[in-house]
Amino acid sequence: MTAPRRFTSVLSVLAVLAVLAALLAVPGRTAHAATLLSLGRPATASSTESAAFPATAVVDGDTGTRWSSAFGDPQWVRIDLGGTRSISQVVLNWEAAYGTAFQIQVSGDDSTWTTIYSTTTGTGGTQTLDVTGNGRYIRMYGTARATGYGYSLWEFSVYGGDGTEPPAGGTPISAFKQVAASSWEGGNAPAAALDGRTTTRWSSGFSDDQWLRVDLGGTAAITGVTLDWEAAYATGYRIEVSADGTSWTTIYSTTAGKGGTEKLGVTGKGRYIRFTGTKRATGYGYSLWEFQVFGSVDSSAGTPPLLSPPAKAPGTTGQFALSAPADHAMVTSTRRPALSWAGVSGTARYEVWINVSRTDYDFTAPGPLLDLYTKVAETSGTSYTPSWDIGDRWTYKWYVVAVSGSGARTTSAIRTFSVYLPEIETVDDGVNVVNGARDLDKNGSIEPYEDWRRPVEDRVDDLLGRMTTEEKAYQMFYNAQSYAASGWHFGPAQPADLHNVLRGAAGTRLGIPPVSAGDTIAGYETTYPLQSALAAAKDYPLDYRLGDMQRREELEVGARGVLGPLAEVGTKVLYPRIQEGNGENAQVAAAQVRALVAGLQGGPELNPGSVLATVKHWPGEGAGGEAGITYDAVTIKYHMIPWRAALDAGAVNIMPGYAGSSYLDPGGPGAGNSAPILRYLREDLGYTGLITTDWLPSSAWVSAANAGSDVMGGADPGASGFSMADLIAQVPIGRINDAVARVLRLKFKLGVFDRPYGDPVNGPYRFHQPSYAALANQAARESLTLLKNDGVLPIRLKEGDDIVVAGPRATDGSACCIWTSYFHANYGSLTLLDAIKARAAKAGVTVHQDSAPSPDLAVVAVGEPSYTHRTAWVNEQPYLPPDQLALIRQFHDQGVPVVVVMALPRPTVIGEWNGLADAIVMTYRGGEEVGPATAGLLFGDYAPRGRLPWQLPRGVDQILTPGGTDRPEDAVEDWNLPYDLGATAAERADIRARIDAGQPPPTDYGDPLYPYGAGLQGW
Repeated sequence: MTAPRRFTSVLSVLAVLAVLAALLAVPGRTAHAATLLSLGRPATASSTESAAFPATAVVDGDTGTRWSSAFGDPQWVRIDLGGTRSISQVVLNWEAAYGTAFQIQVSGDDSTWTTIYSTTTGTGGTQTLDVTGNGRYIRMYGTARATGYGYSLWEFSVYGGDGTEPPAGGTPISAFKQVAASSWEGGNAPAAALDGRTTTRWSSGFSDDQWLRVDLGGTAAITGVTLDWEAAYATGYRIEVSADGTSWTTIYSTTAGKGGTEKLGVTGKGRYIRFTGTKRATGYGYSLWEFQVFGSVDSSAGTPPLLSPPAKAPGTTGQFALSAPADHAMVTSTRRPALSWAGVSGTARYEVWINVSRTDYDFTAPGPLLDLYTKVAETSGTSYTPSWDIGDRWTYKWYVVAVSGSGARTTSAIRTFSVYLPEIETVDDGVNVVNGARDLDKNGSIEPYEDWRRPVEDRVDDLLGRMTTEEKAYQMFYNAQSYAASGWHFGPAQPADLHNVLRGAAGTRLGIPPVSAGDTIAGYETTYPLQSALAAAKDYPLDYRLGDMQRREELEVGARGVLGPLAEVGTKVLYPRIQEGNGENAQVAAAQVRALVAGLQGGPELNPGSVLATVKHWPGEGAGGEAGITYDAVTIKYHMIPWRAALDAGAVNIMPGYAGSSYLDPGGPGAGNSAPILRYLREDLGYTGLITTDWLPSSAWVSAANAGSDVMGGADPGASGFSMADLIAQVPIGRINDAVARVLRLKFKLGVFDRPYGDPVNGPYRFHQPSYAALANQAARESLTLLKNDGVLPIRLKEGDDIVVAGPRATDGSACCIWTSYFHANYGSLTLLDAIKARAAKAGVTVHQDSAPSPDLAVVAVGEPSYTHRTAWVNEQPYLPPDQLALIRQFHDQGVPVVVVMALPRPTVIGEWNGLADAIVMTYRGGEEVGPATAGLLFGDYAPRGRLPWQLPRGVDQILTPGGTDRPEDAVEDWNLPYDLGATAAERADIRARIDAGQPPPTDYGDPLYPYGAGLQGW
């Protein structure tokens, strides 16, 4: 999208960030000697049950992801600690499938192993093992399983380092949890005591009593508490636990607190834990760097049993009846509704199948994710009450299979129900809670649209009937920060600013909340690689987790939308925004879009825990670019593949691009203003959701609305020359009602009428968690593509040897990302130079910047700097400029081995220097962790696995005619076709024929310098 005023917004954001940083600044302190060595380190395993359960899950810091092995013995999972480490403690956090017999082993060379712990009576759960050993590699080697499944670990945490003292009980179960406090002082918010950072703290008001309460997220067995005090400590305090947050039991109390670091060997059980200070040691408040709780949390109450992979329903259904809940029932009184059905004679057992939300869908498979079911129970009776809390969602489908003694299967009808039990927010915004609902119109009673117990369509119809025409029209516009009645807010904003926008909307006549959506297409606060880089990795479960990570960060502060992902296939080399798309392969694009949309939504449809994905740019600008789309009746089939995948994933907001289509609307306007282009979306793809335009001038808003666009992207109702009255006069009321009904329907499904806010005080402390940075690092590692290696990699230099790192991208911290990635620098992301320095120091290798007397190796970082809608270099010159080329040649001519590390945002001609480089690594736009990830690859910390997402041309002559410009008549490549650089007419004809027949075209046609999918695998 285009939004020139965005850059002013960026400066404002950065200015506010600086103020926030100043508010949060605290005196420095000494970190604990204890070090978690395993977080984010490379991990491999003997086997995996599927791609959804990779070895890397045990080191990502996320207790919602796991490694699961094949169903056999022995099995192992191994961590590379990056260098020899002193290991003092291991914490194994087992899933239900644990090991009864296993060993913990260490090695210096990944070949000879020494056992430092062994058991044949493993208990599962969370096992904290005090061990002593040294090694670069550590593994869990399982020899006997407790179940018929494999070995399954949520986390494999390794502690040690220089003089380590492992924290009592392993990884804190309190980290980044929801928190509240009696008070806080300045910027020292309650959540600062749970963020694991040594420079942030909670500080209370200057009085007694004061408390800090943590919701552990489930019933916890507590084994220890650590209080890490700042100078203002407590002499008198108590630690209490509670099952419900109301009734409290004291498990520790003292009147002789000493300050410093107090490790309390306490035990207890409860979902909530509270520190209550009763006597301060100073005249200030209570001030904690960290409040760490250790133990284990029972997550079963929120975790459905997954007794099968996700599967489609049987072909034959309706063979017996379901009884309750009623079809299309809306469950608002329990999260565990009783399911019942008619009995079937001769049945030995019944299987209950529900389309629960999962993280391990096969994202490469077509078809709606909502139509994939999981077996959640087997029972001999004709009823089943879930043993877990069913989350808020609008389309739960379920059926039952009756299985006879001989194994014959009979399938019931399929029914649908929804579950919605919001925790109604109470904020000082002038809106009271009446009869358990927010009284948005502030009249003292609850109208149908305010009543969350009513079906969504009832609420839409009621509210639409209460709105004036002007109120309706404002829902089609942005700029809620200036016009509180507007339906949309263009983000991202600082948390407090966004909170004020949301509070402002609560003060309008009907209290309709806006949705905040921004161009954060590669992460909110934690920046992951662009989609083109993800296409080099092809790790779709990881893509889902990246989208889910972004969802969690946005929800912290009440942001509820993102203007992405892109459902575009990049078949035109010169299209500048090819960097944001999914590469050249439509099937890869489809899988990525399914995964990202599902991750952002937190499931297979929009729900109250979702971030709204706005899929763009319809109808696929990768075939031509923003100036015009050139596909025809055949090639459009290829470019529609990822769009159909977006609908499979439940996408309900689509953004048309600027480009018109010579096929769908010959001679017509851009997509947002074209009725034929939008009609194709509705009629040919069957899309019923919202359409939000790209950033159009105000003169185009009326025509866009009349063409079928529902929301004017970024549109400011106060724009010069625009009048809302004129729009109302020129757009039929039926069209306005149609658009606004879609807006309201989406907002009700997001739950923002009932829970419009985030937590602007504590939410920011839950941004950028270590597990999130580990995900970004994993994504960068998997995308990096080793195109060439003449034996110089991995780096095997001796202690005292010298590396020179040169080139404009070596110190370019913004080349990793694009204009919408605002925040990565605030978390200390490393440039390539700094990352190589840090990694080389572990090997005793000296790194020089730009030059050195006699270097043993040169790493030359080249490529395009960050850009957005146009290329940083002249569009028709996709090759290194002379100064970068000269730098590669300089080291080559000196006889120094040269590793070229290239930021590759688009297919680029590299033939001039391909022969000068001893090794070539492509990094794309690799996100905030691309520096450390690249350094790790160079030194062999892990093996390369990325593959080119496009062909690389031999020369510009494969793209343009001599002296040609970026226009169809000068094109040599076919902008619509994949894999056609240097292709023959016969090859292009075959590509078209296969697309027309619905078959994947060959990826090895043409004569590129490097083909699609190129990339050395392993060392």
